[in-house]
Amino acid sequence: MGASAAGEPGRDGLHGVATPDRQNARMNLRLALTAALLLSLAAPAFADPPDFDRPGAGFATSVLPAGTLALEQGLPTYERQRQDGYLDRTYTADSLIRIGLGGPAELQVGGSAWNRLEERGMGSRRHAVGHGDTNVGVKIAPGGSSDSGNGFSWAALANVTFANGDEDFGNGAKQYSLGATGQWQPDDNHQNTLYANVDRLKGRNSWTLAPTFGRKFGENWMAYLEADAIHGADDGNELQAGGGAAYSIGDHAQLDAYALHRIGGHGPSFIGGLGISVFFGKKA
Repeated sequence: MGASAAGEPGRDGLHGVATPDRQNARMNLRLALTAALLLSLAAPAFADPPDFDRPGAGFATSVLPAGTLALEQGLPTYERQRQDGYLDRTYTADSLIRIGLGGPAELQVGGSAWNRLEERGMGSRRHAVGHGDTNVGVKIAPGGSSDSGNGFSWAALANVTFANGDEDFGNGAKQYSLGATGQWQPDDNHQNTLYANVDRLKGRNSWTLAPTFGRKFGENWMAYLEADAIHGADDGNELQAGGGAAYSIGDHAQLDAYALHRIGGHGPSFIGGLGISVFFGKKA
């Protein structure tokens, strides 16, 4: 479940004509997402896929089987934040492509090919549309792609986020992230996780610690509660709380919805979104 916090986009106003580098970055991200989607559509689905990373904080403590692929897509995510006299509303169609490498390893490529910012304040109003940064990471799960069953399991994820996004939707510099999720499953219906992550951007660290408490309802429904404690290098402490739900469709797809509300410190006053995840591979 989940994703780590990113650096705050710049607010220096709408950018003008895109440079060749930004045009190439935008095209490369879209081509990568399109190619992965076309590749996945050509493959039949597994009968029993592993867990998806979304929704919620952190990520699944299993990896995909070797040679298989999953696409996890936001539809989109909505974020509202008031800061420095401005009210920002941001819509993000975030994408994550997961590829099983075999054994305990999985390759991940993520980004957001479409974002929209609506900003009001200080007697002005503006909007911007563009793409975000691209991240590449490797997840390691000692349990591999198998179901760990009841008990404890864990996984770690190392990410590099490249500064190829548009001005309003990027970090402005390369970011390095290292996160880990521990999962406790006391029985078949309950699942508790603890997610910890550090982001290093421009020589400064931001930390996230997020517990979640989940429960299954029948064969298809899962719901969870979540709390996110974040210490940002620039904005200080932030505390979010909320939850979400997921619904399995057949044996290879999932719909999800989630919402978080700020209950302390700085940061977005509300985050919410819908998503769909699809697993692709060859039948056993």
